[in-house]
Amino acid sequence: MQVYPAKQHFAKTAKNLNVASGVIFVRGGETIIHPDSDTEYEFHQDSNFYYLSGVCEPGFAAAYDIASDTAILFVNHVSADEAVWIGVPPSLDAYRVAHGFDQAHYTFDVEKVLNTLKPSTIYTLEYMNTEQLGASLASTINHRALLDPLHEARVFKDEFEIDVMRRANRISSDAHVTLMKETRLGMNEAEVRGRFVGLVLSKNSMYEAYGSIAARGRNAAVLHYTKNNQLLDNADEMILVDAGATFENYASDITRTWPVGPTFSPLCRDIYEIVLDMQKQVIQACGPNKQWEDMHNLANRVAAQGLLKLGILHGPIEAILDNFVVGYFMPHGIGHLIGIDTHDVGGYPTGTERVNKPGLRYLRARREMLPNMVFTVEPGLYFVDDMLNDAKSLPEVAQYIDFDKVAEYRCVGGVRIEDNIVITESGYDNLTACPKEVDELESIRAVAYKQ
Repeated sequence: MQVYPAKQHFAKTAKNLNVASGVIFVRGGETIIHPDSDTEYEFHQDSNFYYLSGVCEPGFAAAYDIASDTAILFVNHVSADEAVWIGVPPSLDAYRVAHGFDQAHYTFDVEKVLNTLKPSTIYTLEYMNTEQLGASLASTINHRALLDPLHEARVFKDEFEIDVMRRANRISSDAHVTLMKETRLGMNEAEVRGRFVGLVLSKNSMYEAYGSIAARGRNAAVLHYTKNNQLLDNADEMILVDAGATFENYASDITRTWPVGPTFSPLCRDIYEIVLDMQKQVIQACGPNKQWEDMHNLANRVAAQGLLKLGILHGPIEAILDNFVVGYFMPHGIGHLIGIDTHDVGGYPTGTERVNKPGLRYLRARREMLPNMVFTVEPGLYFVDDMLNDAKSLPEVAQYIDFDKVAEYRCVGGVRIEDNIVITESGYDNLTACPKEVDELESIRAVAYKQ
């Protein structure tokens, strides 16, 4: 069994903290009960705690003594009565070995153990409960210094993390292909979403990385559509499936859009091919020492070129870009960092501001791409009525849009295509292995209608 690199993650965080001594202390999540009930909410571990411990179970804590490079796990004690219901847990030493710690103790010993270290400062997170530290350590607590160094450590993935994310992508990619082979006219969006969840859980995925989207036709114009309850009743429409598995607490985030019928309608194909070109050009351009914001701008340029060819836009391309016209068709950013969280931390380093312009205001990262960062690349084009009505009301934007052409393509709803890539020393590595070329998708869709 591969050992989780908890100690390495603590050491990486401590290096970013840039202090020679002190203790880092983090506490995991607790089980939460529904009000007026004995039913538990599904437990998801605190992401920062998981990064520093690799523990998915509730009630744990962990510490790291910076000066001595000692990682200490504090295990939730399970009584004999409780073990009847949830099972007998592993031993302290088994937990220690599995998660790569130097020591393991029970959580009721936190104060005693940390007092032996005589820390001048205990670095923890502002939102974490520190009552386990007790009165004797209260004066040493620093709630503010740890968050940014920890987030920055999480930005850069090690080999262990990249391997886990590759496996999450494989599970999700395979599930997407199965959906493409099985989805047929007359099914419901709920069946598509439910099939995805069943497939990934059957491959030891822990849960969905986020609420899955299965959006047919016009529903795909809702960026985070989660009703997932409409009938697939038009073969000329497409279905957008944005769904990813979490594997060993690391997320994948994959979107594919394919025809409800066996082939793309001409209008759907027009928009799909522009989005595919946007994604392929952006991925090809990704690499170290480039700005993520420039990838968004490249996607906008490719989109403008495609929409000009269709006649949806008209006028000089530089004027279209200067007036952020494409932002009314792609209102989100080109992608985001991904890791333990789907929208992972660290996208805006301290001091980096958002740009309050259409499309750019929702960019989830503005920073230089560097090796071992993992990003999603997810361009899209959408026909969102409210956004386009806003555009129509702004003369500086409306002059570049043919709204009669927009009305012709409105039935498309939206298209998004999304892969997960690792930035490498020489370029990128695409973790997502899922078909997206038009001929590939139509070949797979033909299988659905031969059954």
